[in-house]
Amino acid sequence: MTYVAVLANVNGNLPALTAALERIEKLKEEGHTIEKYYILGNLVGLFPYPTEVIKVLESLMEEKKVSLIRGEFDQAIAESDPHGEGLDYIKKLSYPDFIKKALQYSWERLGHEGREFIRDVPIYLVDRIGKNDIFGVYGSPFEPFGGVVLPDQPTSYYNSIMRAVKDYEILFVASPRYPVNAMTRYGRVVCPGSIGYPPDKGHRPTFALVDTDTLHVRFFEVDYDKGVVEDRIRREGLPEELVRILYRGRV
Repeated sequence: MTYVAVLANVNGNLPALTAALERIEKLKEEGHTIEKYYILGNLVGLFPYPTEVIKVLESLMEEKKVSLIRGEFDQAIAESDPHGEGLDYIKKLSYPDFIKKALQYSWERLGHEGREFIRDVPIYLVDRIGKNDIFGVYGSPFEPFGGVVLPDQPTSYYNSIMRAVKDYEILFVASPRYPVNAMTRYGRVVCPGSIGYPPDKGHRPTFALVDTDTLHVRFFEVDYDKGVVEDRIRREGLPEELVRILYRGRV
């Protein structure tokens, strides 16, 4: 069987991304054929490894193994004026101050080259796996950044979302941060969960493997040392709220 790996919400968390990629390599050693990765934003955002995450993604792109889409924080970086002072733009966004400070940090660390990388990342994903057409977006088909596809909803809820992209067999979304695998009359809605941004206390990073023929979905959890990220947050002088998010999920 052949699979694709689907990841989301990296949020500049390199140790978490590395742990997920190492688990994927282990699955390959165990006999899983994984032909491609889809990473559904946020690529960068809250945590203090934006340049390191971009380098990992660039190496995967060189091997032609990965397709990326922007998340809402990526969009904040991409929309800053490439010829002006992007930090002024970020200061005007309607986020809490600690998120704006994290985005300002990422904006500065990425530099011009890194910001251009983010600007080149598409908002939507259209591709084909096996005989199946797929559509991907960070938020929802109705709102690519502000929209949210919630977990644990009735089938009618997912039917209404999938109807918007009913020409596709599968919809990948990132927004819930919890895994979702919902079959509808139109196709399947899948959220792989979150790699770098825990939705709640004790949450382990999750990603999905999708069988390219049957579209059967399996979720996998990984562990990483959050203390390393905590030390980096404090060393870089970033807001204490990021440490709380790291361990407890959304503030």
